[in-house]
Amino acid sequence: MPALDVNTMECDEDYIISRAKEAQKYNIHSAKAWMITAKTLFPTNFKIQFEAYLMEKQSGNVQEAAECFSSLIGSRQNLPNLLPEISLIANALKTNEPCFLSQMFDKISPDIQLIILKTSVENSDDTMEHCRLLLLLLKKFPQLGVDSLVKTLINAEKFFCDNRYARLLVVETLPLLSSLESPRLLQRLLVKAIDFYNTYVYEENEHDISDPWQRLYGVLDLLGRQLSWDTYLVTYSNTLNKETYFQKLLTLRGAEDCRQLLYCGLVFFLRSLHEQKSLKGNHILIESLVDPDLPPSKRRKGEIEVTGLSAHQFQSAANCWELLHSNDVISREFSKLTSQLQTKPWLDGFTEELAVYRGQYDEAMPPTNISNLTSNIVRTSINYSQKNYIPCVENILASLPLLPSIEGGLEPDLIVGGKHRHLHFLPMTKVAIMHYFCSLLIRILLNTGNTADLTYGHMLVLMQLGWPQEESIFLHILDIIRQKGGFHYHLFSAFIIHLDILEEFSYIWNEQGKNVVLDILPNSQQHLGQRRIGTRGADKGVKEDFKQAMKAQVARANESILNLMIQFITSERSYLMQIL
Repeated sequence: MPALDVNTMECDEDYIISRAKEAQKYNIHSAKAWMITAKTLFPTNFKIQFEAYLMEKQSGNVQEAAECFSSLIGSRQNLPNLLPEISLIANALKTNEPCFLSQMFDKISPDIQLIILKTSVENSDDTMEHCRLLLLLLKKFPQLGVDSLVKTLINAEKFFCDNRYARLLVVETLPLLSSLESPRLLQRLLVKAIDFYNTYVYEENEHDISDPWQRLYGVLDLLGRQLSWDTYLVTYSNTLNKETYFQKLLTLRGAEDCRQLLYCGLVFFLRSLHEQKSLKGNHILIESLVDPDLPPSKRRKGEIEVTGLSAHQFQSAANCWELLHSNDVISREFSKLTSQLQTKPWLDGFTEELAVYRGQYDEAMPPTNISNLTSNIVRTSINYSQKNYIPCVENILASLPLLPSIEGGLEPDLIVGGKHRHLHFLPMTKVAIMHYFCSLLIRILLNTGNTADLTYGHMLVLMQLGWPQEESIFLHILDIIRQKGGFHYHLFSAFIIHLDILEEFSYIWNEQGKNVVLDILPNSQQHLGQRRIGTRGADKGVKEDFKQAMKAQVARANESILNLMIQFITSERSYLMQIL
């Protein structure tokens, strides 16, 4: 190796670097020898030290590169020249994916790591980038405290128009927070967290945050611990009982400080309502039916029973809403609290359902200018509850052309036992809606007090769809027929095809025909003079007609009762409107 003149240092360092780079192409050991010589001759020269680092980096030597970079950053005067490399390291760390620079960073001593991250934070101009780098620093060195980042984020002007700031604060920063001196600031943070997570569960397309409600309870716990709140209320888990939790909330109603009730109640309300909306799907809340002849439900809580999909979650939300409006002070503070939230997606449909739940029918009634299937069903429900039977039937008739194509199935909880008030989440399917309409029409006809055979016959037709839910009414009609000694219904063969009903009428004809006259054959099968069917006369021809008519009815048992009900209500609309 030629002699070097230290007086020509600039030329010599370039010469050694060029020789090292040349040697690196074919002999890494020779290249390292050149760099060792250079570092020995020029121990404080940045250019040589940095080239040594680059050589180790290009060779993939994690430990050696870490040592070289540590030597470089140890001198504060080198920091400005290292900013591009520091930025690369910070970007590698932000991705959370293993790479050479992140592995190298792990090999660097903590004090040098701190310098690297602090330098990246101090030299970031963009607010979002500054916050992300500060978060990175605090994740590596939590002992520094996250107060500064929290205050930066919560006061950022862009917070309300850029959801990235909210996510950075709520999702990534708050979990690092162990305490804050200011309860007021903690309450502000909790409002931000409530706003973010509630909006997230309703509006985000990609649900990449696991268990957002539990994360929100983590923030609630932070505030609760500082204010000595009930541990159970601030650490509500997925497995805890909603009714037990609500009973705990009830004990706070008379507390002098209403903050625990407000914040815990609001989070519980939002969670219950979101669960209800998630389960509810295409269901609407209606005033449903009760049968005093059936045993009362054991599931009922209070004076109102709510059934159907999402009923339990809705009732939890409704009860909590009532609690948060139980007196003027709590109601006023609750309004102030919710006014700080940017979006209120829970109000969509809930206020209308709550009005139905409260029996506030004027508020629940859809505006007259809205005419669709949902609004028609709600009007039908409310008018029936108010015993306004004419508009009730009018809305049923208006709904028939709008029925959905999805058939669905019968609703087993449409009618419950007892005399209490009953609400039901009705699915928007053709069978469920028609089941509801038929059940209402049966009771409307029953409530008219009309004892004509035509009225009872119509009721027999309508009860086929939900059979055997109306069996008690059916037995009542049979008793009336036996007492009257006869039954005339010219639509029997057109619209009654249910086997159980046919069987009962066959039994009456065979076993009780001496006392009961049935006039139910179609006109085409009646003999001249419109003879009645019974056994008071010994007309074998009439008996044979009855037997053949029943066989024909039985043969139709597999027909669609659903379509038959739609056809029947449509064809009998004049009678239904006339009788009311």
